Amino acid sequence: MPLLIIFFALILYIYCELSLLVSVSAALGVFPTLFLLIAISVLGVWLVKLRGLYTMLSIRQDLTQGKLPTDAVINSVLFIIAGILLIIPGFISDMLAILCVLPFTRKLIKLWGLNMLKKRFQFVKFSASQTAYRAKDNTVFDAEFERQQDPDKWVK
Repeated sequence: MPLLIIFFALILYIYCELSLLVSVSAALGVFPTLFLLIAISVLGVWLVKLRGLYTMLSIRQDLTQGKLPTDAVINSVLFIIAGILLIIPGFISDMLAILCVLPFTRKLIKLWGLNMLKKRFQFVKFSASQTAYRAKDNTVFDAEFERQQDPDKWVK
């Protein structure tokens, strides 16, 4: 059932994207629309390339300061998603990419994504002060072992 929903959502997205593309092309003309799509795709490639370099530098800076680079990684993932959406020809994907780039919507997307992760996964935090695992019953299993050499073993 979820696969069917994804299929129909994809068909609906393609229909809306093509309808918007045809209407923009009718309003602006074919060549300005093509130029706009190519320019936006070049912008997307440039954004992905630039953000990859910035990500490496910000992660290195966070690690040298002793901090976890989670915020830098999440921001970079959103920028890379925006770049990929800009590369895809169409205006709806471009609007979604702009939502991934704007700072206030990026914060909302991060909060929504973290809430979805918290609902789907259980996070357990361990510390050194916690006691070791102990079985509920106090039955002790006493055993001995002896290491034996394998004569057919190749590496010795």
